[in-house]
Amino acid sequence: MTDARRVRSQHDRLDRITADLRRSGSRVTASRRVIIELLLAAPHHVTADELTVLVHRAHPEIAPSTIYRTMHTLDELGIVTHVHMGHGPTVYHLADEQHHHLVCRRCDQVTEVPGAHFEALAGELNREYGFAIDPHHVALSGICATCDGGSG
Repeated sequence: MTDARRVRSQHDRLDRITADLRRSGSRVTASRRVIIELLLAAPHHVTADELTVLVHRAHPEIAPSTIYRTMHTLDELGIVTHVHMGHGPTVYHLADEQHHHLVCRRCDQVTEVPGAHFEALAGELNREYGFAIDPHHVALSGICATCDGGSG
């Protein structure tokens, strides 16, 4: 994707997110807009602390509490998803990037996998146990092929 297309895509996503906030009755403040823009621009999933650093580089006047409250609101509205990656801090990513996470417990490598891989398992667990899993909330822990010597 070219830089111009990436910027356009981020702008379109920003417009969708702010429209979702307004539809929910939430205000779209300048601070929230900055936080969302930086979340969109982040090269990977971010922790709230990492996002705070990014925000403060550009806008030191935005209080950390505002960032945390914004992330909480976005999570409650389903705009972002938070994931527990094992023993590390919770990370956030936009919910329109639906995928799941595999985390190597030896090297901490994170592999993103499409949600379709979990559909059969979710259906089977629901049929057999009447339990609806939420695989977006946690990462699966294991050993990557590199750490396993390729025998995986």
